Order: sequence, then structure tokens, then C-alpha cells
Amino acid sequence: MSLSSTPPPEVPIRRPTIVAGAGTSWYGSLGKALAHAEAHQFFAVDLDQRRSLLSPSVASVATLATTGVVRLRSIWIPGSITGPFVEQRTAGFWQFLEYAAKHMGLRTVVLPRSSEIGRGTFLGAELRNRMQATAHGTVRLAIGVKGSTVYRGHDQLAQLQTLRHTAEEWDLDIALDLAGNVPHYLEAEAAVLRLLPRMTLVRIPSWVSPGGELNTDDPISRRVVSILADQGYAGTISIIPARSPLQFPGTHAYPTMSDEWTRQLILDQYDRQVSDDRPTPYISPELFREQY
Repeated sequence: MSLSSTPPPEVPIRRPTIVAGAGTSWYGSLGKALAHAEAHQFFAVDLDQRRSLLSPSVASVATLATTGVVRLRSIWIPGSITGPFVEQRTAGFWQFLEYAAKHMGLRTVVLPRSSEIGRGTFLGAELRNRMQATAHGTVRLAIGVKGSTVYRGHDQLAQLQTLRHTAEEWDLDIALDLAGNVPHYLEAEAAVLRLLPRMTLVRIPSWVSPGGELNTDDPISRRVVSILADQGYAGTISIIPARSPLQFPGTHAYPTMSDEWTRQLILDQYDRQVSDDRPTPYISPELFREQY
């Protein structure tokens, strides 16, 4: 009697959590960021608060939270608070963070390195104490690394290695920000390998313009996502919405269908690690529109 062979169990595909990037206005307003993220089926929002004078008020955020299911997964904060009404603004900042940790699913707070703070008291120590008291270890702190400020040449890898050692020493995560003017000399593959496994959040610009065309001027984030897929990275990837040329400066850029397409392109990178019969990379806007 012949025994039937049992096929080996399939290994689960490791995929990242892809969230929508959003920013607060100068006065701390979230606008319609949560509603747009929910409409385009994003699990959560990655909030950039580094350039805001004020934090969102707890009352306004509580109202938004009752109308949708989208959470605040991560928040990028300034390293210090300075300027007018610093006491009132600092109090509002802590109230917002504590509310987000208790009621909105906050999991990561990203702060810059203390060496980047020119004025004011670094918030790192108090942030750790408050998040520990509020969230009891469920909120992780991460060092924010801007791709636009990474050194050039051999010093680049030494800088990244030092950052990882610092994160390991203080039990911190690392968040890589590839938005903005990231130089072409960033060694994407080597950078990712230096920062893993401490790197748990990657922030990238949308790969698709509001008009539905592929952005060919951003090869760095594509290379980073490719190596992340090769390494089975299962952390968080944040997609920063593209701004329309018709938008006024300072206005909100909300998630759109273009960011849904970017999300699918990222997941395609992961799927190709398992099967090689996927379509070839999209090389023209026309082909892209046919696929989506």
C-alpha cells in the first residue's frame, strides 16, 4: 500500500502594517485626516507633529475618534517645546499624547536625537516616564532618522551603526524618514541592514502623483522597500500623501486613491518574494492605469 505524500505547510508571508501619513496644521488641527484614511481603508495614521505650534486638543480628537475606526499608530514629535506660552503648550502636548496612548491605539512615539535640539529642554526622559505611567510599556519610543541628514561616504554607515548601538543601549526603536530631499548617495540597502532589526517604522513619500502617474524622481524609497521585502520586514510603513500642484502652501494633504495604489505596489514587492510569476514592475503611467 502506497502512502500519499503530504505537502509541507506553507510558510506565512510576513507583511508590513501600512498606514497613512498625516500632519497637523500649525495650530494643531487634524482636519479630515482620520476620515480620509478610513475612506481609503488604511488601518491607522502616522502623525507628524514636528512643525506644529500647538498639539491637537483632546476634545477635538475625542470627537473624531467617535466617528471612525482609524487609530493613531505613531506620532513624530519635536525634541523640545520653546517659544511663547511654553507652559500651556507643553501641558496640551502631554494631554494629547496621554489620550492617544489610552484611547487611540498609539504604539510608537518618534523623537529626534538629543544632539539635534538647539534650544529648550529635551523631552526624552519625561516622555519615557509619562508613557510608562500611562501605557505601561505598550508605547515604544523611537529615534527618528532623517534620510536627508545622513552623512556621505564611509561616514554614513558608521553613523547608522552608532545610531543602532544607541538604540540597543537605551532599548529604543528606530524610525527612518525618507520624506523630503533625500540625497541620491544614501546607500539604501546598507542603511536598512545597519538599522534592522531596531527599525520598526519607515516613512516614505507616495509613489503615485495625484494625477495617477508614477513618481520616477524617488528611487531611494523604492530601493528601501525592496530590501525590506527581501528581509521579511513586518514593521510599519507610512505613506505620505502627494501634494497636488494646485494646493496652497500650508494646506492639508489627505490620503487619496494614489496612496491606495502605492500601498498595493508595496505589497506587490512582498508578494514577489514568494512567487516569481508576478507582473513585471510598472514602467509607464499607461501600464499602471491598466493594472489599477
